Amino acid sequence: MALLGKLVSLVSRRTLRSEGHVFAVTPERIAVAEGIHAALAMAPMLCAAVLLARPEVAFGAVAAFWNCLCDPQGAKDERLRSMGMFTALGAVVLPAAAYLAHWGYGASIVTLFVLVFLCGLTRSYKPALGPMPAQAGLIASLAVVIGVASPAPFGGALLQGGYFLLGSLWTMLFCIVLWQLPFRQSACLTLETIFARLDDMAGHLEMLDARPGMDADGWEAFDTVYRRGVRMSIERGRALAAHDPRTAPVLGPGIDAAGRVFSALIALGHSRRNPEVALPEDWRSLLQGLRQLLQSLGDLAEQEMPIADVPRAQAHALVRRTAGRNDQAARAVSFAAMAILRLAEHDHGLARGAESGAESGAESGAQSAAESASAPAPTSPSPSPPATFHIDALVWRHAVRVATAAVIAYLVCTWFNVTFAYWGAIAAIVVTQPISANTWLRVVERACGSFVGGILAAYLLTHLTTPLAMALAILPLAAITVSLRLVNYGLFVVFLTPMFMLLSDFIRPADGLILARLTNEFVGACVGVAASFLLWPGRANNGLAAALSSTISANMAFAAAVARLAPSQAAKLDHLQREAGMASTRLETARERIMLEGRWRSAALDRLREVIVAARIICGAAAVIEVLRAGEPDARDRQRADAYDDAAGQMLEALEAPPAQASELPIFPAAEGSSDDASTADLDHAVGNLVTAVDGYLRAAAPARTAIR
Repeated sequence: MALLGKLVSLVSRRTLRSEGHVFAVTPERIAVAEGIHAALAMAPMLCAAVLLARPEVAFGAVAAFWNCLCDPQGAKDERLRSMGMFTALGAVVLPAAAYLAHWGYGASIVTLFVLVFLCGLTRSYKPALGPMPAQAGLIASLAVVIGVASPAPFGGALLQGGYFLLGSLWTMLFCIVLWQLPFRQSACLTLETIFARLDDMAGHLEMLDARPGMDADGWEAFDTVYRRGVRMSIERGRALAAHDPRTAPVLGPGIDAAGRVFSALIALGHSRRNPEVALPEDWRSLLQGLRQLLQSLGDLAEQEMPIADVPRAQAHALVRRTAGRNDQAARAVSFAAMAILRLAEHDHGLARGAESGAESGAESGAQSAAESASAPAPTSPSPSPPATFHIDALVWRHAVRVATAAVIAYLVCTWFNVTFAYWGAIAAIVVTQPISANTWLRVVERACGSFVGGILAAYLLTHLTTPLAMALAILPLAAITVSLRLVNYGLFVVFLTPMFMLLSDFIRPADGLILARLTNEFVGACVGVAASFLLWPGRANNGLAAALSSTISANMAFAAAVARLAPSQAAKLDHLQREAGMASTRLETARERIMLEGRWRSAALDRLREVIVAARIICGAAAVIEVLRAGEPDARDRQRADAYDDAAGQMLEALEAPPAQASELPIFPAAEGSSDDASTADLDHAVGNLVTAVDGYLRAAAPARTAIR
């Protein structure tokens, strides 16, 4: 675990800039135990195929592997729902495709289109924080392709379906009932990643030059790359804790503490950049002390240990050093140290509770109580209106898009007699994405992964000559592939390629597999790109306006809440700050996807970057007030909050107005006086900059907005 933790920490720090992209690398999601799970689930079917000399039994191993990809881990009912849905879909579509395809080439083409389309209707397309488990509908559509490529009469089709059903049901029994995996490793790796990135963020802040006009690129990286990277890792951890209650006792308090440290670093960075704020001479020493504390926490998370005496002593030392001081650096560091001390007290309480539970034999009751505490409160049932069947336009359009791409790729590959032509259809299904820019990135990742994986497959195919040797090579490849499924798609494909090439050669031996793989991948990629750009192209512009409105609304709501709410409402302020940070990250991602569509020279996108930076600065200025405020807000603070709400409303109205009716946004009028003049005047200035940036963006984007309308 310690070695794995060090590797995760190293990779996480090197891949910080990939956050917010579809090619993100999330090393904390490496799942070694899940990989071993998959290999053991596949092993019985592969062994049976070898011992019985019946290669077709390996269809069950394929089903086992696919079902492991669909396994979301977490709560048992969610796992049963996801894996059961895939089992039911696959057990129907695979034999149906095989039987209908045996009636002829024309029937197989129609079958491929119809069944892939129907599988596509079961998919959903919600924004996610990084890679997620494969959906049942996507994997079931691959089963359709396998069935079409294996035509058989009714009895043979049922036999294929039986092997598939057997392998899939065995996987569900093995993974959900016989051997459930603890999620503690994922929780500890997630915490280690978060604390390591906070340490990097603090180290970057320490090196920046705060003189006006100096180190502009460094400050921009602090406001975008570092803040986005930490925020994304925190929110992934929060999603993991919500996904599986077993992680909540470990992840929940740790993530809350990390969020408070994050706020403190944002506040300290904002204060240091402000030339009107005089930081004390020992600010760098205080920051170094905080970094040492973060490094100690990361080391403990790596070893799966609660907070020990050393980090507790480090936090107490920082609190003592900053006691009674009113400068912004000291109060920000004290804010972070106090959050760590509260985490230490929580860990100490958990340790005492676990020890007491072990002595009294009441451990299971404590676990039930923890799970009950994390569950939502029960509500009385209320009558709901009858549900109406509705398929979202994005879903059915993408289902048509993917089905068309699969058919065209299969037609091309079969027309030119490419070996294993169904690989081309599978490639087309996988690379075709609802947003065209995502398709380009998926093609690049799959191409690079297939190239490296093809080299590995070529070596294995020339050295493995018996079915037993192939089976022994397939299992570790499957373990590595599943371990990397949530880390990065390109790495996933590197090991997926040789595994499936060996499986294909195991079930149906053929020559020229390397050339066939490259040819099929090329055809599938070309067809997928064409389908994404020609059939209802989902360009990133479609979501840009919503992302921009959300960013303005969320950041201004946080600014108004900081001015309006008392320090005792810290939980609500933390929630609003998270929403502001995530909204800014989504806007950054939308902008970068538009650039990937070829519009990187757009003046409007340059202006949009200014809007993003201005929104980040508002969040930082508001965080300064949250960290430094000690008293209750007064009437002048509430007046300022009302002014922020009015400014937000004006900006949102300007975004909604037709370009021809757009008028210049008024300069933001700063409210007079406050309980903390320096900090709130800084926030006023930041709001004014955002209003100016939004006005500039609207003017630059007016032609494009007119064209869209």
